[in-house]
Amino acid sequence: MQERNYSEARADLANLHEHALRHLPTRITRRRSEPVVVVSEADFRALLTPYSFHPDVFFDGPTVAIWLPELAIWGRGGSFADAKEDLLDEIEQLLALLESDERARLAPNMVARVPWIYRLMGAASDDELIELLFAEPASDAQGPKLAAV
Repeated sequence: MQERNYSEARADLANLHEHALRHLPTRITRRRSEPVVVVSEADFRALLTPYSFHPDVFFDGPTVAIWLPELAIWGRGGSFADAKEDLLDEIEQLLALLESDERARLAPNMVARVPWIYRLMGAASDDELIELLFAEPASDAQGPKLAAV
């Protein structure tokens, strides 16, 4: 992996960008700080592909609940659409908290969920977010499970 110090990287950002687009990561070091790695968005997304979501949907009388085990959060409502909307709101609140609160990001229960959190952070729209959460499962993956409570 190519390595640059921070000053070199700043001065040569255009070449670092092109390097990443050619699927070649670059480690950037800075005195008194941990190194970072620059990769293309396509490579970043590819690295996270194995971290899929497997929502569980529960129907309990007039209530629908969607449990997202990868983030340990619920969405609830009077219909599937309402529960899905509530789940999206919960995700939005979680991501806002993690972006603003370093202690929350470093909490052990969040550190274990980082790949799934990064997948959600990379979603460009609500439609993409819904596709990530409720995508058709791959043939070797578990799909959403439906259960009556």
